[in-house]
Amino acid sequence: MKISYSWIKEFVDVKLSPEKLGDRLTMAGLSVASLDEIGGDWVYDIEVTSNRPDWLSVRGIVREVAAITGAKFKKASLSARVPKLDGKKSALPFSVTVSDTKACPLYYGNLITGVKVSASPEWLIKKLNAVGVRSVNNVVDITNLCLMEYGQPLHAFDFDKLEGGAIVVRRARDGERLTLIDGTEKKLSAGLLVIADNKKPLAVAGIMGGQDSEVTLNTKNVMLESACFDPVVIRRGTRLLGVASDSSYRFERGVDIPTVKAGLFAATKMICDICAGTLAASKTSGKPADKSAQSKNQKITFDLKEATDILSIKISSKEAKNILQKLGFVVKQKKAGTLEVIAPSFRKDVKVAEDITEEIARSYGYDKIPLTTPEIKPFVMDVPKVQTIERTVRDLLVSMGLKEAITYGLTSEESYTKTALKVPQAISALVNPLSHDYHLLRTTLLPALLECASFNINHNNPNLEIFETAHVFGKGEETISVGILLAGDKRASWLKESRPYTLYDLKGVLESLFDELGVKKFAFSSLEEGALNFGILVNGTKIGSLGAVSEAIKRNWGIKAKKEIFAAEFSLSALSQEACLKKVFMPLSSTPSISRDISVLAGKNTPYSAIKELIQKKSAGYLKTAALTECYQGKEIPDGCRGLTISLTYGSDVKTLTDAEINSVHSNVLEGLVKELSLTLR
Repeated sequence: MKISYSWIKEFVDVKLSPEKLGDRLTMAGLSVASLDEIGGDWVYDIEVTSNRPDWLSVRGIVREVAAITGAKFKKASLSARVPKLDGKKSALPFSVTVSDTKACPLYYGNLITGVKVSASPEWLIKKLNAVGVRSVNNVVDITNLCLMEYGQPLHAFDFDKLEGGAIVVRRARDGERLTLIDGTEKKLSAGLLVIADNKKPLAVAGIMGGQDSEVTLNTKNVMLESACFDPVVIRRGTRLLGVASDSSYRFERGVDIPTVKAGLFAATKMICDICAGTLAASKTSGKPADKSAQSKNQKITFDLKEATDILSIKISSKEAKNILQKLGFVVKQKKAGTLEVIAPSFRKDVKVAEDITEEIARSYGYDKIPLTTPEIKPFVMDVPKVQTIERTVRDLLVSMGLKEAITYGLTSEESYTKTALKVPQAISALVNPLSHDYHLLRTTLLPALLECASFNINHNNPNLEIFETAHVFGKGEETISVGILLAGDKRASWLKESRPYTLYDLKGVLESLFDELGVKKFAFSSLEEGALNFGILVNGTKIGSLGAVSEAIKRNWGIKAKKEIFAAEFSLSALSQEACLKKVFMPLSSTPSISRDISVLAGKNTPYSAIKELIQKKSAGYLKTAALTECYQGKEIPDGCRGLTISLTYGSDVKTLTDAEINSVHSNVLEGLVKELSLTLR
């Protein structure tokens, strides 16, 4: 939007220099892109944001100038009313019809007769040229002048070229053609809104007029149009035609309803004064703006004290009221420090009290707002326990030599089938997924880990120690799971040579992990159904599974490794309820301890966890540690049995145990193993 310094001074008594005024406008949000001296005048080129169509007019910018400078309006003020013009009743037939009131809610047409079309006066040409508008003739120049001043697009038709003196606002018909005033011929489509007479289209509504009805030096009677069009209709029209204009630029952003009539009659008066015309008739279609329109605008209760506290400035109610009134707001004092503010019709962007605060701040001057250090209040957010446990689990597993994997949170039904799992009633995450392989929120991590193993093993990376902690989704809940997978050979510095992973390696990882997390009561259940055939129990509740991946599952995933693959998955959300990361220092015992070994024959179906639990129970509180040191199966061991050697350490923190006391406790342990678990002593 271009505006000259002299044009601004016609409305307000500005004392600032052009350069300083440009700086103030920029600070108020009207970014001045350039300031050039043209013909002894200064011209501002202002970048207007899309939410401020009122700035696409001289009067809109003048309102801002008055508010930010405190300057008073001159006689040609914004409140000045255009005098009512009464012309003689015309004998010419003249009618206005709007067939699409949604696309054109308001249409004014003034018939001006006896117009003398000629070159514009020098002052008018100079004023238009300064803001980059080319002079055409006095009638067209007047419409352009009012466009720039009021922000209301106008269009003048040669009335004598209208068929039957009729104006019809309608949708275009497919196949209709119209030659625009820029000389291009356009084929119209049904989506366009046109201004037509009884036979043909005369202009594309809100965008550009037609060549056949334009005002020329031979024009005697002028039909002057001022209307309000649906911004969406105009925007689509410019895209369809590939044509834009100053008028369409404003209609696309929305025009102010009260200005539709004000701009029309300002131009009518000028045409009557400059072009010797006479207002012969005025036609209206739609609902004109009335006095009640203002009451329908947004009413906002504004707390001035709250606003000044936010801005860290001191401003009186009188000063705030003066700023808002100059910007076109209606302001009423409700009580001390509280104002009722009614936004003007041209400020659709003002909806809440914060918008009023912004208006005061930018008019008062952002540069006047003091720089302050914001008050920093310490805030400590309690991190959920499960998140703390999750970070700890990651660190512990990495310290054990495992690598973290990150896989997709989406999966498919096929992944469950390939893993020998029942397809759950999973939650569909995407209505229109990019791939069918990723459209369900996963309920388990195992398929993703197997897919990762398949890729690595089949690409010559057979030795894997990977884990993942991630969210899984069940019915109405979202939890965190941990998945672990071991494949290939175990490689360690303390091993003389690598060896294949066994289930006990995976079990050892879990035991070490649970011990570090402070989980006291955990165990591994016997054979069960599922992709993994052993259960993980914590405090008697199953939280997951572990086991060897079957050959059938390996084939389903295309894993070509001959060595076994072991995997485990458990709910971290469930485990966190039993975990305790708080470490308590226990003083070193001042009394000696005594070790005793036990060798027993145990059936394969007797879990070591049961043996360890019974030893703990029978030791009368004197057991310090119990460690399995050897598990042997050979010629001397009967079929279906295992030879176990367990090292026990007894002791007390309060006294030194005698041989008799230790022998009594140890005998009690041996008796319990034989009688209750049916073990055979070796």
